Formats: sequence, C-alpha cells, structure tokens
Amino acid sequence: MHIAVCDDNVADRKQLERLLKRESDNRAFSSGALYVDSFGNAEALFASPIQYDVFIVDMCKGEVTGADIVARLTAAGSNSPVIMCCSAIDYRQCELPERTLYLDKPVAKEELHAMLDKAQDIRRAVAPTIELRAQKETYYVEEEEILYAVEEGYNLLVTLRSGQKVTLGTTAMNFFAQVEARPAFLAPTAKVVLNGRHIRELGFHRITMDDGTCFKAAGKIMEYARQVYVGDI
Repeated sequence: MHIAVCDDNVADRKQLERLLKRESDNRAFSSGALYVDSFGNAEALFASPIQYDVFIVDMCKGEVTGADIVARLTAAGSNSPVIMCCSAIDYRQCELPERTLYLDKPVAKEELHAMLDKAQDIRRAVAPTIELRAQKETYYVEEEEILYAVEEGYNLLVTLRSGQKVTLGTTAMNFFAQVEARPAFLAPTAKVVLNGRHIRELGFHRITMDDGTCFKAAGKIMEYARQVYVGDI
C-alpha cells in the first residue's frame, strides 16, 4: 500500500513517519509492507498524486488547509481514501467525501492501525480488479495481489501474494497488454510480467521479488523497475 503523508508540522510529520515504519514492519508478512512518501506542502504532493492508495493529511499553518487538499485530490481524479488528522482544525466539521476518515492528534499507534485497515477496506471497495480467466474459474483480484506471471509452455502461471498460482491459457504479452495501463507492471522479457510494487531488491541485471524469486532484467527495464521500486511511478 502506497501512502502519502502531507503535514505542515515537521514534528508531527516525523512522528507519523516513525509510526508508519513500525506499522509497515508489522504488516510485511500479512497485508503487505507500506511504502510512504512524506510532504510538507501541497504543491510537492500534487506533482504525482494518482499513484497513492491512501493519503494522511493535516495542513493548518497556511492558506491551504487539509480540506482544500481533499478537494484538489477529488478534482484530480483520485478516489483513494484520505485520513484527516484533526489538530488545530477539526475536519469532522468540514464537508468532505465519504471516503474520508478522521484521526485525532497526537496519533496513537492503535488508532492509526485501525484507520489504515478501514482505508484499505474503502480502497478495495472502489479499486478496479484484474480478471484472471482460468480454465474452470475466473478470478477477480486487486493489483497488489499479483506478484508476477511467467509463461510456461502454452500457459501463463500467475503467482499471487498469498502463494496461490493461477494457470491461464494465454501468453505473457497478452496479459501485459491487459495490465500495462497500470504503471506498477513491467515485462523484463517476452515471457515474464512483474508487479513492481512487490520488488524486494534490485541487483546487477537482477530483480528479486517479495517471495525471493529472481528474474533477469537489463537496460531500460532496470531503470523503470528502479523508478517503481522507489515510488517515482
């Protein structure tokens, strides 16, 4: 889950970063690690807002408030949940979209954990799924559930984060055509499609995924993988 923190209070922002790092460690082997970008002003956030699954916002020192940021996110086409941290401004009194959640400062780790669970539920309710049409059953999965897909013979074997493997009667390139509009996916070869959100490590001409599986890659693919890995895409 990719999270953007936007808070103009430096101390509060750093505290949130620490809490989210601990939360990420706790979630790494269950719902997945958290990838966090932190911003101290709205303009930096809006350089690329669509990539984020969840926003945590509190802006109250300048002319731009947290409510203004939610309005701009909505106008930019984002339907990701927003957790509003209430401090000098009680955002519960503002007219905000239904996808908005509220968290009081100082932020407690138990409350943050609960809010992230709620945010993930909201996101799952609105996130478009990917169709995996197997021989006897069709699966509809979220982007983050897919680790990678490898063409084997006349089939494509899709490995999910749960460890389940789904066999599709298609090619890797046909599958990539289905998902290439989603920036997280990349194809290092004609027979492999990877979900860059699940890259564990980048080495010399090598991409290691969260489950430890390694794939060869080079050139522009490695450059793109590095962008996904660090959250630039």
